[in-house]
Amino acid sequence: MDTNIRKIYEMMYSPILTPYNLLENAKIDNYSYVKYYKGEDGLICEMQCDMQEEGIKVFYYHFDSKDFLQSIYMESNNTREKVFDRTIEINKAKECYFIERETNKELVG
Repeated sequence: MDTNIRKIYEMMYSPILTPYNLLENAKIDNYSYVKYYKGEDGLICEMQCDMQEEGIKVFYYHFDSKDFLQSIYMESNNTREKVFDRTIEINKAKECYFIERETNKELVG
């Protein structure tokens, strides 16, 4: 249960990853570029990466005005897929917490 509470807390109050963390990727050989620009709600970091067998992928990291990571999209072959969403992850962690809490009640009660 403590693990679920910790995850909920981290998803709600931790940046998880900041735009500054991603800048280091520009030094890695399989990254073609890392660039930043303003989006509607905050900063977007766009990176192109050669994933070897999987081909070239472009990642879009969306940050809010506090530089908290909100979502990550991956684009490949003109298809964009959401691979991370903070709100969804918070809801998943809450659901796991409530399921575990109910299971523990049944075991004790």
